[in-house]
Order: sequence, then C-alpha cells, then structure tokens
Amino acid sequence: MLQLIVEGAESKELAFEVRKLLNLGRTPRDQSAIMKHAEELRKQGIPIGPHVGPVFTPKMADRLTTANRIETISEKSSGEAEFVLLLGKGSMWVGVGSDHTDREHQKYSITVAKQLCPNVMAREVWRHEDVKGHWDDLVLRGWVEQDGQLQLYQEGRLSGMLLPDEMIEASRPHIVGDMEGMAIFGGTFPIIGGDMIFCSRFKAELVDERLGRALVCDYTVEPLSWFR
Repeated sequence: MLQLIVEGAESKELAFEVRKLLNLGRTPRDQSAIMKHAEELRKQGIPIGPHVGPVFTPKMADRLTTANRIETISEKSSGEAEFVLLLGKGSMWVGVGSDHTDREHQKYSITVAKQLCPNVMAREVWRHEDVKGHWDDLVLRGWVEQDGQLQLYQEGRLSGMLLPDEMIEASRPHIVGDMEGMAIFGGTFPIIGGDMIFCSRFKAELVDERLGRALVCDYTVEPLSWFR
C-alpha cells in the first residue's frame, strides 16, 4: 500500500493499493524522439525492435516504491524520468517517478530486467483533473549526480508525449480484468547528449509552471555490496 499525499488547495492523504504495474515505452508523439531513445539503448548492446510504439512491460505490483534509496544487483542500472498515472475508481492521480532498469540484463530480457529494479515515485501526487486543462505545458526533467553535482539528463514538455487517455486506451487490450489500482509509467524523453549514465543518485521532477509547483522524486542507488 502506497501512502501518498494529494497536493492541491487542501492537501490530503491517499492510501493507494497497487494491484497492477505497467511500464510504457516509445510514447513520444514525435517519431524522431523514439529513434533517439532506441539509439541510447543500442549503444549499451540492448536489442530493440521496430521503432513503433507504444510498447508495454508488465511488472510485479510490489516493484513500486516511494523510498529514497534502492539497492540493485548490477552497477549498470539507470533511471528514466517519467510521469505516473494512478487509476482509481472514478479518479486518476498524476505523479512523477523513475523506471529504474538493470541495463546489463536488459540485453537478454527487458521483462526480467525491469523486475530486478523497483520503479520509484514521489509520495506527492496531483489530481489529474487539476492539470488536465494545461497538461501539455507540464515539464518533465531527469537529473543525474556526477562528481557531487546534479546535471540535467532529460527534459521535455508533455506536449511531446501521448496523452493519458491515449495511453490508457492503448493499454486496455493487454489487461485482464479492470484497471482500478493500476499504476502506469508513461515513458521517457531522450537523454541530453545521448549517452546513458550509471550513477548513484537520480532525480525526476514534474513541473507545473501554471500553478507554480512541482513533484520531485529523488533517490540514491546502491549496488549490492555487503555479500562476498
């Protein structure tokens, strides 16, 4: 059960039970952005299919966390800034997070690689209805820490991504049962510079310039090192 805070005129707590977790990929509206991300993966020796989207990767429901620290098996893992959709009964909330992935194992199986690392998201969320009218203006950014300094890693407005309703409708044929309790990670923007970075800290933020606020997911990454 995720213990979240819904931000708004009056903030309130939200207990959200994740029943299904789905990662989407290749969701930019611009085909060239899809090809750029595919090239980033190819540089790591990760096989990719045709440049069409979206693509869907299911994850075990317990692989979503709001922790500020995660452990990984491989040192070759990295985050991706993504917006998050939480589907409730008649309600939808928007969050920000990271689809953290084991890149070494992704060379062999994307589904297995996704299970090896948790998805991470901020505890704070927004009501979708509060941002629906200016959705395309929201800004998604990813940051990595190198040499003790955060550097901008990804950036784009959500006008460059498929809309939430489009993602939900595209996902529906793949889902057995209803979608209540589902968390959907909405895909990512290309890396600035095009080179994937494996780092010890990743930060994702979703900025609402219209209402002067932001959601922030900030966590550290520690490869498993206590056993030898």
